[in-house]
Amino acid sequence: MLAHPPAKRRKFVNQALFFALNDLRSPFIDAAMNLGTRLGDFWNMPWIAALLLVLLGASRRQAWSARPALPPRERLLQLLWTLLASYVVAGLVVSALKFGLQWPRPAALFGPGVVHAVHAQDSPFSFPSGHSAFAMLVAALFWPCAGWYARVLLVFYVLWVGISRVNLGMHFPGDVICGWAVGAAAVWAARRLPGIRRRAFVTTKTKS
Repeated sequence: MLAHPPAKRRKFVNQALFFALNDLRSPFIDAAMNLGTRLGDFWNMPWIAALLLVLLGASRRQAWSARPALPPRERLLQLLWTLLASYVVAGLVVSALKFGLQWPRPAALFGPGVVHAVHAQDSPFSFPSGHSAFAMLVAALFWPCAGWYARVLLVFYVLWVGISRVNLGMHFPGDVICGWAVGAAAVWAARRLPGIRRRAFVTTKTKS
């Protein structure tokens, strides 16, 4: 028996995992997956930015507190600027790959009668998953300042969004994995911008 070439083997695993997740159906699963995909929408960024702005305003009131409950103001500013910069980077990379490669979504590839697609498509192209990129962006953004319990929630959030995109028939698992990579890389790149690196340095000096 001849072994399949690596590329064909990866394609088989990608499609097999897609159908395994896409075939999971029940009213509860459908509701949970729809919620997960909404939480991964790129349009959620303004809400996160607004929350950071509220925390920035509240941090001024605790400036003279002996035991501040919020992170330092410089740390919050660093998070806000990193969010905005990484959001732009991830959006540009996702759009460039989607419209550059133009890989079809599963329903277009296999047909609507084969794929359970229960969510409206936001674009006709599949690769990479923008929702997964945004979820990873959020997780990577808050990971350094999160405790272990918050990190568990962030991991759950990333997996929830990614699985929801496959379950709803919008993406293959490979699209989701690439989306995660884009989101993490966007945050990594944003943190190395001169202004954001300078804020990180100031925050580190203040803590020490």
